[in-house]
Amino acid sequence: MSQYLIIVVLLGGIQTFAQESPHGQLTHQCTDCHTTSGWSTLADPMKFNHSETGYILVGQHRTTACKNCHIDLHFAGTPRTCFACHARDYDDAIVINHRTAGFNTDCSQCHSISAASWQAGFDHNKTQFPTRGAHYAVPCLQCHVNNRFRGTPIQCDACHHNVYLTATNPPHTNFSTDCATCHPALSWQLPSFIPHPYFPISTGARHQPLSTWHSCTDCHQNSTNYPSSYSSYICYNCHTHALSTMKTTHARVPGYDPTKCYNCHPSP
Repeated sequence: MSQYLIIVVLLGGIQTFAQESPHGQLTHQCTDCHTTSGWSTLADPMKFNHSETGYILVGQHRTTACKNCHIDLHFAGTPRTCFACHARDYDDAIVINHRTAGFNTDCSQCHSISAASWQAGFDHNKTQFPTRGAHYAVPCLQCHVNNRFRGTPIQCDACHHNVYLTATNPPHTNFSTDCATCHPALSWQLPSFIPHPYFPISTGARHQPLSTWHSCTDCHQNSTNYPSSYSSYICYNCHTHALSTMKTTHARVPGYDPTKCYNCHPSP
């Protein structure tokens, strides 16, 4: 009995030491991440769920090595702001100088954290000028000259004024400088031309573009007086009516005018 008592006293007097965690103060068990075969061998799958920390890993963060964010693998107290980790990315941005442009250091204002890459993450549709159609493929600096982003005009004419001035089919002198009135953002092509208040010529109508007509001047011979006036037009360029025959046929029609067929034939 005395022998057992001595052993217990000796064991009780031995001071035992637990290895201090190199990760700082944690509430998780070591085996949530590590295996008993060695510290460098990580559990697969890990029991540790990063979502429980309040910082959910999505997009590129899901495949980022722990050491990239947790320097020296010290987890407690790791900052959660974008700039804390991406200050160098912010300063080294080449295509768009972020400091010159005065961008916010909250990266999520422009970049989606769930995107596969930073380039794919930017959503221009969150701005005052959603980029759709032809604008979607335009390089940023083509519109944002000298890295100017704040205050960039969103009116069509600001970028397309020279195109407006040099347009010949038809001349745009009397047209609105709001290009979207006639041209949808998907394409500048005329088949998408929409406003034509007096006669239906849009897609689906009998006089649809690139089928019955190809340019405004097919009907509006005097292209300098529209859109301020739609009164100047002819029909017999397309319709198989000889002008001389039409004069004979309409000899008894009061006020007959071969350039104003629509006055009597309004149906398309």
